[in-house]
Amino acid sequence: MNPRPGAASEGGPITRLLETFRPDLLRFAFWLARDRAIAEDVVQETLIRAWKSKDELKDPAAARPWLLTIARREHARLYERKRLPTVDVESIEALGDPALAVDGDAGLTDLRGAILKLPAEYREPLVMQVLGGFSTTEIAQELGLTQAAVLTRLFRARNRLRTIYGLTPDEEDT
Repeated sequence: MNPRPGAASEGGPITRLLETFRPDLLRFAFWLARDRAIAEDVVQETLIRAWKSKDELKDPAAARPWLLTIARREHARLYERKRLPTVDVESIEALGDPALAVDGDAGLTDLRGAILKLPAEYREPLVMQVLGGFSTTEIAQELGLTQAAVLTRLFRARNRLRTIYGLTPDEEDT
């Protein structure tokens, strides 16, 4: 967005505001896409869309959830527009690629897999809270739920993750 040094200061307060959230957007987009190049594209498109619709942002305090929502929708749009190329796993295995044997961060991969096993109704609020930094109120507004429903879904998501990892789920308070 800022091709030359000092360009952020030329764009005014909105440009500075957008740039302050760029690292958060990149982390969130990377988690969604699991690919750095795609994440950077999503963030770039997010910032462009935010810039074009900057007049919609009435309260700068709401910038973070607003931008994360744009990023989530931009990521979804990416898959509406094109299909990513697929790779034949058997042909890669046949090559004996040593990269297949490398397990960079097994714990993170396992956790990501466990989160992906959750039903969307539990996964989405959990990701919004943990990675997006949304409050339960913001999640409720974004998903069109009550705050109590969000809390219930977060509780159940965590319990399902505990079950996946062979731990005892927490009991509900009645």
